[in-house]
Amino acid sequence: MSRVPRGEDSNACKDDTYPTQSTKYVHELYNHRCFSPLTSSLKALAGLFNSTVECFEFVQLGRNFEKDFQTSQLKLDNARLRLSRWGKSLGLNDNIQDTQSLGTYFRADEDIKQAESLLGQIIELFADAEGVSNKFKSRKRSDDTSLMTYSPQTDLEPAIADLHFKMRQLSIARQNRSGLREKAKWALYEEKHFRRLIEDITELVNSLVELFPASEELQRRLCANEVSMLGENEKLSELKDIATAQDKFLADALTGSSEHVGGSYNIVFSGDHNSGLQIAHNIGTMSNTFNKGT
Repeated sequence: MSRVPRGEDSNACKDDTYPTQSTKYVHELYNHRCFSPLTSSLKALAGLFNSTVECFEFVQLGRNFEKDFQTSQLKLDNARLRLSRWGKSLGLNDNIQDTQSLGTYFRADEDIKQAESLLGQIIELFADAEGVSNKFKSRKRSDDTSLMTYSPQTDLEPAIADLHFKMRQLSIARQNRSGLREKAKWALYEEKHFRRLIEDITELVNSLVELFPASEELQRRLCANEVSMLGENEKLSELKDIATAQDKFLADALTGSSEHVGGSYNIVFSGDHNSGLQIAHNIGTMSNTFNKGT
């Protein structure tokens, strides 16, 4: 056995187990063996992740949603945010180079194939929903009012619009923006199809999260950052209700945040001569006990 010649490619993997062959052939074999499979698979997965998150950008909701439009838009935004968080926790939003560190999560090629399958199914859900939308439109006149759509930019209540904008920006920031497509928007006109879409996406993202349990801690930290970015908002309780059904990590983070802000405090002043001024800011319950010794 002899070593691989190093004159032509100093970056070739060093191994003493291959017989001497043409330098070009051996270098190609080594590069494929040591770098290509994982790197190529991860790049493909990252591209698929990017395309899947991007699907949410093109969906509009029809006027038939009426009073449920506000909540439905938040459900769509939360589903997108959750998927973007999953990809961010695995480093799929970055330029895939450091495969050694990514090996913490991607221990088997089968995991990558399973993730690709799940992301592909989400893309298929959007494609199917768009097909249903096109069939609905084909049965209507072009001036039919049932084809009118809402615009998140103009039709959301201010507090919900703020949540929508912030969740959208968080999701976009987690995408690799280099390969985004130009695509026409399309609308979901019937709530029953929207509900099914959200339910199916939630189940598939559940499977993605369960596939890489080592990333759970980072996802929870990302949730804490999301809550901080969302800030104080009168509609956070509504978002929390939505997250309880489709995004446990965010629901837990919102619950922890509200408990921290609205906690209970007990202040005891002991002794017989208490005087002076106490200045503080409190949200939640507070009880005071005066003139009682300890």
